[in-house]
Amino acid sequence: MRNEVPDFVYWMLFVVLTSLHYYTKTQGTGEHALVEFFVVVWLASFIGLVALKVWAPEGRNETVDYDENLKRWHLDYIVLGLLGVELTAIIFSAMAGRLSPMAMWTPNLAFQHYDDILFNVGLVSTAEETSKILAIKSFTRKLGGTEAGRAFSVFGPIAFWALLHGYNSYVGYGESTMWLMIASAFVSGVIMYAVVRKTDNVVTAYIIHGCHNALVILSTLLRAP
Repeated sequence: MRNEVPDFVYWMLFVVLTSLHYYTKTQGTGEHALVEFFVVVWLASFIGLVALKVWAPEGRNETVDYDENLKRWHLDYIVLGLLGVELTAIIFSAMAGRLSPMAMWTPNLAFQHYDDILFNVGLVSTAEETSKILAIKSFTRKLGGTEAGRAFSVFGPIAFWALLHGYNSYVGYGESTMWLMIASAFVSGVIMYAVVRKTDNVVTAYIIHGCHNALVILSTLLRAP
């Protein structure tokens, strides 16, 4: 029986094209550094995951696999995960006194809105979720011998990326809202990790994260005067 190319690899080809497009399109603009940052994060994480797959194959007690092909039943978890992320955003935004669930910061480019959507789906969500899975797998191999180590290995990387959202939330909305948005990003990260854990496919997290960011961008467009 022939070996199938994992959907994970096909998605990476999509990311390569997206990265090349915006890396060249933003040359000489203020957004180039943003694109460069996510390209570096994605490329380093992708190489790291491939290296783990080659030199340290999954064991019986692996924390999470990531490269199973998409299946029809995965769609159920993608939809449930996306609903969970949006519900989380609504709850925390309401706690912050904002009726819109879209106070969460998303990286934007100084072009058309469809550029922001493609950039977030094709590169931002992929870079962030790939780096989380790499960190979770790496930490677990080193610290997974204890309950505390396993908890840190999972929640540490998710918390780190949640904190990275904090500065932009602080600048845009103030300190109290910042902490609520960090909490929202953390809970959303846990939800997406749970979907990856259930499906053994990190592409499901790419889709959920990308769809959420796209909804943020579209809601901004709809609210614009």
